[in-house]
Amino acid sequence: MSGVDAAGEIIGGGLAGRAVEHELSSDEKGRGDRPSNCLNCGTPLVDDFCHHCGQKAHIHRTLGGLLHDIVHGVLHLDGKFWNTLPKLVWKPGQLTRDYIEGKRARYISPIAFYLFTVVAMFALVVSIGDFDNADIKFTADASDIETIEEAETALADLDADIAELEAQDFPGAAGAIVGITAQRDATRERLVELGGTVSEDSEAGASSDEGNVRMSGPLKKDYEGKWYEGLATGFERATGNPALFLYKVQTTSYKLSWLLIPLSLPFMWLLFPFSKRYRMYDHAVFVTYSISFMMLMVVVVGLVAKIVEPDIAIVMALIYAPVHIYRHIKGTYELGRLSAVLRTAALSIITWTVLGIFLGLMFALGAI
Repeated sequence: MSGVDAAGEIIGGGLAGRAVEHELSSDEKGRGDRPSNCLNCGTPLVDDFCHHCGQKAHIHRTLGGLLHDIVHGVLHLDGKFWNTLPKLVWKPGQLTRDYIEGKRARYISPIAFYLFTVVAMFALVVSIGDFDNADIKFTADASDIETIEEAETALADLDADIAELEAQDFPGAAGAIVGITAQRDATRERLVELGGTVSEDSEAGASSDEGNVRMSGPLKKDYEGKWYEGLATGFERATGNPALFLYKVQTTSYKLSWLLIPLSLPFMWLLFPFSKRYRMYDHAVFVTYSISFMMLMVVVVGLVAKIVEPDIAIVMALIYAPVHIYRHIKGTYELGRLSAVLRTAALSIITWTVLGIFLGLMFALGAI
């Protein structure tokens, strides 16, 4: 992914977060004369915003105003942003406690901030660790195929790979499809050279009865007909095509990153079992802000690592991560020092456990 693509992903995250964060800021007040009635719903106006639909009284029609809307919509550069970010970094407990207790007008909501950080982190990961098309090996090179059977199997695999990528919304899938199509054409030519014939299904680019799950190799007989047949076949294919497999895992993780929140909630409940003071909602706000910060830290570390020594950025992140967890859980749940330290240790283990479960699910989905 190029720098422009990465910027586009971050802008998309900003807009998504802004869409969720629907509360209006006092800094958005209209300027100049305003109409007597709301231009949207016709309600008589008594302030700078319509009390019925929330639209601003003053509607600009200038390029400067449009530019302001773009910058504000993408980055949310108002009091909420500058109130939320510093506290998320250094006083996360106070931020979470305030939000839970209803002091929300001054802060960006946890979901809005989460959406932005997810997209920003994914844009960074893809832009730094994007796969080169030359590294993605779907089947053996056409020149290495020696028999008609090998050529037919490779052709069926390539057809199914194209069908799979066309059915799913992977970033950059179009480029991968072009590469596989070229390889499929070369495989067809090799099949003809060996004396074989190209089937009508293959000519049309379809996988006929192969589908998205194909069994091949010496282990086929070991799991054919078993309940785990699809998963075993998927991992066999992943072993033969690791770049495509990791590519799918990466994009699947981005789409399903929200699963980190519900996966974390049962473990958070275990830290405060049968507590009547702290509800599951409180844990959800804590978890969402916490994950948002960790992803934001990954983005910062990635950017710093590209400018200075990567080891320095990684060490600083590893040092501050537990400190942030300590400050966050201590402030949110108003714990004593010893209780906060013990729960910080437990939460550190929980973090790696949830991450392991999440990655396991992503690998399984990527294989299937």
